[in-house]
Amino acid sequence: MQFGVQLYSLRELIGQKGLKEALRLVSAAGFSGVEFAGFYGYGAEQLQELLERYHLKAISAHVGAQEMEAAIPILKKLGVGCAIIPFIPFNIGTSFEEGLQACRSSEALLRENGMILGYHNHAHEFNGGTDILKRLAENIPALKLELDVFWLAVAGIRATDYIKEQRERLIYLHIKELGENAESINPVVGEGRADIENVLKLGREMNVGWSILEVEKVGVPVEEYLARSYEFMKKYQ
Repeated sequence: MQFGVQLYSLRELIGQKGLKEALRLVSAAGFSGVEFAGFYGYGAEQLQELLERYHLKAISAHVGAQEMEAAIPILKKLGVGCAIIPFIPFNIGTSFEEGLQACRSSEALLRENGMILGYHNHAHEFNGGTDILKRLAENIPALKLELDVFWLAVAGIRATDYIKEQRERLIYLHIKELGENAESINPVVGEGRADIENVLKLGREMNVGWSILEVEKVGVPVEEYLARSYEFMKKYQ
């Protein structure tokens, strides 16, 4: 199992110091790849040059359904095989049929370009005892899942059980540590309540290709957060 960083985690740093510095820190901490969340004004060739400079792989990218068609040329040039829809407000404003159609359209576009579609969960997909992920999977056979263990925990779902249940559809794990509650600072990986040790053990047993670190709020310098989190994660390669 390899480890990467979702660049959304470093949005403030990127805004202040630029993408180059963010990639440098990711590489220096020991991570092998990044998951994009936008392209920061760079073209595909520039991004590829930066990734090569810092010995990083473009794992995947979070792309909204409305942006999918425009993103595909860059993703293809970067060698990204899977684009992930990061958020659809199921149960909180968008009907299942509307969200399903957005996913179907994205899946068809990606398939035409030799790529696959993934979906990244939050907690709202499980509101009221529903399971939107299962419903999407039933309706889109090619759909893959990027399971976010933080949001599974917030939804009251045991991550290891759900990962096992969805093992045939699982493409990546999203590793975000849970503090006191969903709004709290995210502890360093391994020091919170998201059962990440057992998640990573299971990911290794299941030969998951990538586990991707994501963080909303850090309580230590970013460099320290990345380094300490990687030290914990790498034990489960």
